[in-house]
Amino acid sequence: MPEISSSDSPQIEAYRLFLKLHRRFQELNREEFRPYDLSTPQYAILFHASEEGVPLSSICHEMLSDNSNLTRMVDRLEARGLVRRAPDSSDRRVTLVQLTPEGKALIDTLRPRHRAYVEERMSSLSPQQIAALNDAMQTLYGSLSEEA
Repeated sequence: MPEISSSDSPQIEAYRLFLKLHRRFQELNREEFRPYDLSTPQYAILFHASEEGVPLSSICHEMLSDNSNLTRMVDRLEARGLVRRAPDSSDRRVTLVQLTPEGKALIDTLRPRHRAYVEERMSSLSPQQIAALNDAMQTLYGSLSEEA
């Protein structure tokens, strides 16, 4: 990607910087989860799953992903013994993703570590900057959601 040019509008500069930040956060997440042989999406599946079970469609919605991509990731997690699939007793069309004891132990270990890593990565911003960034992103997300 070409570097930001001074002739670009502030909107284009902000957009490019947002993409660069997103890419960097993805790289950092990959590094963080690599020792556990997890991808970032696999971590997210474990994060959203529960011992009781969560519909795969709900996890797809939370992750903004389609069912076919997540099905393959759930397959890999299931093969490792971290999750299992179960039918929903109230709707046989629904597949629940349940954490196994091994999956629960792993996510219980990773969740606080990941939270600490994210807070550390964001620590160069003051509380006021965090609040302003959050407000700006909420506004932008809201305006883009209205377009859909």
